[in-house]
Amino acid sequence: MSIPLAQSAPESHSTITLRGVSLGVAAAALTSGWVSYARTGASTSDVNITHLPVAFLGVFMLIAAANFTYRSMGRAGLSPSELLTILPMGLVAAMIPARGLTGTWLGLMAAPYYLATPENGWIDYIQPNLSTWLFPRNDHGETTWLYEGLPQGVPIPWQVWVMPTFWWLTLIVAGFVVCAAIVVILRKQWVDYERLDYPLITRILDLVDDSEGASGTPKWPELLTGRLFWIGFSFSFGIIAWNIVGFFDTQWPRISLSPLGGRFYACRICPWIITHINPYTIGFGYFVKSEILFSIWAFHLFFIAQVVFLRRTGMQLGGKDVPGRNWGDPVVKWQSLGALFAFVVWGLWTARRHLATVFSKAAGRSPEVDDSDEMLSYRTAVICLVTGVVFIALWMAKAGVPPTLIAFIIPTAIVLYIALARFVCESGTLYLSQPTSPLEVGYQMVGTTTLSARTVVAASTATTIPWMLFMPALSQSAKAADRIRGGKRTLFWALLLGLVVALTVNIVIVLGNGYAIGAFNFSEFPFTRYAPRRIGGMVQTIKNPHLPSLPHLMVFLMGAAIMIALTVIRYRMSSWTLHPIGYAISTTNIRLQVTSLFVVWGIKSLVMRVGGVQLYRRLYPLFLGLILGRTAGTLVAFIVDLIWFPGSGHGVHGWA
Repeated sequence: MSIPLAQSAPESHSTITLRGVSLGVAAAALTSGWVSYARTGASTSDVNITHLPVAFLGVFMLIAAANFTYRSMGRAGLSPSELLTILPMGLVAAMIPARGLTGTWLGLMAAPYYLATPENGWIDYIQPNLSTWLFPRNDHGETTWLYEGLPQGVPIPWQVWVMPTFWWLTLIVAGFVVCAAIVVILRKQWVDYERLDYPLITRILDLVDDSEGASGTPKWPELLTGRLFWIGFSFSFGIIAWNIVGFFDTQWPRISLSPLGGRFYACRICPWIITHINPYTIGFGYFVKSEILFSIWAFHLFFIAQVVFLRRTGMQLGGKDVPGRNWGDPVVKWQSLGALFAFVVWGLWTARRHLATVFSKAAGRSPEVDDSDEMLSYRTAVICLVTGVVFIALWMAKAGVPPTLIAFIIPTAIVLYIALARFVCESGTLYLSQPTSPLEVGYQMVGTTTLSARTVVAASTATTIPWMLFMPALSQSAKAADRIRGGKRTLFWALLLGLVVALTVNIVIVLGNGYAIGAFNFSEFPFTRYAPRRIGGMVQTIKNPHLPSLPHLMVFLMGAAIMIALTVIRYRMSSWTLHPIGYAISTTNIRLQVTSLFVVWGIKSLVMRVGGVQLYRRLYPLFLGLILGRTAGTLVAFIVDLIWFPGSGHGVHGWA
C-alpha cells in the first residue's frame, strides 16, 4: 500500500463540541493518573519522558480505536474534530506528572525536613530560609510522613498543602498562559510560512484523517491494516509480550534492547555511549529528515571527541564529571546554550515581518489582518504574554529572587523553550531537554558572591518548576487545531481546563500514595534523587560563592558563532549535509537515544537508496506499527502489573 506523505491538508473538520471537550478532560485525567500512579504506587515504566508520551498516546489510541470501530459499523461516533480536541488536551496534560512539571516540585516541598542532617547543612542553610507561603509546615511531622507514610489512624494532613500548592499553581498557570501566547504569536510563521514538518503530531493526524473517506464516510483507517503495519506492530508488541511472561517465571529468558548493558566505553576517559535501541524512537525517527538524523549522531561524536580532549588537557570552566561517566562538561553545555540562543534569534529575525504584523494587529493599526484561526486573538496573546511575564517576575521577587537574577532567568527560559518547541516541531525528536538551567545562566552571569543564603534558596526553589515546559506540547496542539473548522477560541479554555484537571489528579495521587506507602519507596527519581540533589546544590552554592564567569560567556558566544556559521553554510550550500540542529541538541538527553537514531538513519538511507521516495512511503505503515505496538505493549504490561504485581511492577518502556 502506498501512502502519500506529502499532500495538501484535508478539508477542515467540524467545530469544537462539548462532548469533545468532556472526553478531552477524561483523557487528561487518565493520562495524568496513569503517569502519576505508574511511578508512585505501581513502580512501572517511564511513560511520560518524551514530547509525545506513551501514556497519552495509549489513552488516545484506546479512544480512537473504539471510535474507529464504532463508526465503521455505521454508528454515529466521535467526529474528527472531537478527536482533534481530545488530542491537544491530553498532550498538554501529559507534560505535568512525574519527571515533567510537578515531580521535583512536590518532592522539594518535603525533602528539606525529612532528609536534613547536621552533616549535609540543610538544617542551618535551608530550613531557616524556606518561604512559608511556598512550603508546607512540618510542625508535627506532616511532610516527614509523606516520605515515611502516615502513622496508623492519622488522617492525611491536606490542610498544610492547600496554601503552598495554590501559590505554586498560580506560577504554573502563568507559565501556561505565557506559552500559549507565544505559540499563538509564532504559529502562522511556523505552520504557514516556514511549513515545518511536525513529524510527531502528524502521525496521529494522519490516522484521524484516514478515518473518513473522500465523501466524509467513516471507515477504519487503512494505515492500520495490511501486512506491513502488523509486522511492525507484532515486532514491538511481541518483545514486550515475551518479556511479560518473565514477570511470572523468573527463569524465562528476557529480550534485552540494550546491548553491552546499555553503555559502551571507547576509552578510560571517554564519555559513555548509550547503546539502547528503542522501537518507539525508531518508529518516529523514520519520519525525521535524514539530514537531521545524520547530524545528531555526527555532532554527538564531535562532542565526545571534544570532551576527551578537554579531559586529556585538563581544561574546564568549572566542575566536571568523573572520567568515564556522563558528559556534563560546562564547555560543552555552554556551547549548546549559545547555539540555542543563536538559533532562536535567527528564527525571530526570519519572522520579523510576521511579528511586526502581529504586534501591529495587537495595537489596532492593522484591522485587515485575520487572526480568527488562532486560539487567542493577537491582542489577547500580546496582553497575556506581557502580564504573564510580569506576574512570574513579581512571583519570583516575592519569593526572594533579586531583579538581577530575574532579568536572566525569565528571558533564558523563554528562549530555551522556544528552541525546544521549534526543534520538536521541525525535527520530530522525542527526547529533548535543555543543556543547562536558566538559573545556572543567572548564576554564571551575575555571580553568587553577593547572594545571601536566603536568596540562593529562593532562586533555586522558585525555578524548580519548568513553567515553560508546555511550549512543545502547545506548539503541536496548534498544528492539530488547524484541522478544525471555525473559531479556535474555545480550545484555549479547554486546554486550561484539562491542565487544571490533570494537575489535580497528579497532586492527589502523588500525595495520597506518599502518605499511604511512603514517598521514599517511590521508583520515581524526583522524590528520591532530584529533589535531594537540588537541595544539596543550594548548600554548595552558598558555601562556594563565585564571581561572574567571563569564560562561560566566551564559550557561549563561541557556540552562538558556530551555530550562525553552520546556518549560513546550510543556506548557501545545497550539498551541505550537516543540519545546525544537530550541533544545538546533541548534548541534551537526546544523546540517550543516539544508537536508535543511528539505526533508523541507516535504515532510512538504505530505503531511499534502494527504492527512493516510493519505497519510503510504502513502508510508512511498518514504522507506524512499531510506534503503536510499543504503546499497546506498555499499556498491557501496566495492566498486568496492576492485577498481579501491585506495587512492584516492571519497566518495559523508558530510555530503552
